[in-house]
Amino acid sequence: MLSRATKAITAFAGLLSVTACSILGSAAAPEPDYSLALAEPPFELRDYGELVVVRTTVNDGSRAAFGRLFDYISGANSGAREIAMTAPVLNTDTANGAKIAMTVPVLQTQEASREMVFILPDSLTLDTAPAPTDPRVSLATIPPRRVAVVRYSGSMSKRASAEETRLRNWIASKDLTPAGPAEVAGYNPPWTLPSHRRNEVLIPVKRD
Repeated sequence: MLSRATKAITAFAGLLSVTACSILGSAAAPEPDYSLALAEPPFELRDYGELVVVRTTVNDGSRAAFGRLFDYISGANSGAREIAMTAPVLNTDTANGAKIAMTVPVLQTQEASREMVFILPDSLTLDTAPAPTDPRVSLATIPPRRVAVVRYSGSMSKRASAEETRLRNWIASKDLTPAGPAEVAGYNPPWTLPSHRRNEVLIPVKRD
């Protein structure tokens, strides 16, 4: 039986071959669909539909949380099913520059109960996604939302705070109202050259 580390390496190797991901910046995995409400590069206003996610707390650290979620998509679920990865990495800890080791569908919150979240493929719903076998892991949905986005390259975490400030200034200039914490998104694997990385800061905003 393959170890979790071997499965992780195999999964990422498969993503590389399918998406031609390289050090020059190809995307790591499929992304959730969205519609574009406004584009003023490097800023955008996007509308996302409902997202189905699998989540766990990060009380015992990001690596442990990542391991539980990776186990879920590797078959630690009621159907023993392997579930495809999507992108980007999302992290709401812009102030502390938190890092996640691998580029996978992750959202990490800094609320009272911190969580890490994998976004599941569009083909799965809350009813059709297999139930986790680990009681510390659960399924949930992120409701449809509008987000303001700024895109940048280089280090995802080191520039996040400055890019959040820039995005908040743009939001204010458009008379938009923030509706949630900022999230940092990375779309490339860690070995991508910094100058070729696609990073984003996203802030949910109220719809008109």
